[in-house]
Amino acid sequence: MNRKVWGIILAAGNSRRMGKAKLLLPYKGKSIIRHVVEQSLTSKLAGITVVVNPGIPELKTEASVPGVDKVMLNEKAGQGMSTSIQTGLLSVPANVSAVMMLLGDMPLITSLEINKVIEDYCKQTTFPCIVQSSYKNQNGHPVLFDRNLFSELYKVTGDEGGRSIIKTYKHLVYYSYMEKEMASDIDTQLDYEKLLREERG
Repeated sequence: MNRKVWGIILAAGNSRRMGKAKLLLPYKGKSIIRHVVEQSLTSKLAGITVVVNPGIPELKTEASVPGVDKVMLNEKAGQGMSTSIQTGLLSVPANVSAVMMLLGDMPLITSLEINKVIEDYCKQTTFPCIVQSSYKNQNGHPVLFDRNLFSELYKVTGDEGGRSIIKTYKHLVYYSYMEKEMASDIDTQLDYEKLLREERG
């Protein structure tokens, strides 16, 4: 069955561990956030919202590319990832069946992983459900939440994001198995240096 899935790119973190605006760091001639946005745009997502930190004005510019439906400022970014999720949900149209959460600091994510999660969601017959990407028993992003769980997403607090919902409703989780290791997020300077080393081969 064809169901509309909306992407929410979470890009409002304060980069505390990095010490600078990590999403603006260059990778292969583009910013990290631009890689995530462009891969999302080439996927089967019905629409895309990018949630950014108003304290980093350049992020809004980097995210505002043709095809992105909405760039939203999270005025409560300092209160954790949950506020970015809830800010993004406000932009989701009523005819959308589910949302997919994508992290803005995963420059190696591709439209293939995004589409795999969407395709597995469209095969589901039991609702509500959660579809989470997985590789060799390591579960991560992207992760999709059916519309019937939106009310639960509005209840999360702090930096827990969707983890608490996945834990509470683990019986509703379907794992979307990936053929390759999932893209790592870039949290520290060491993570970024590793990314650049891999780029150089």
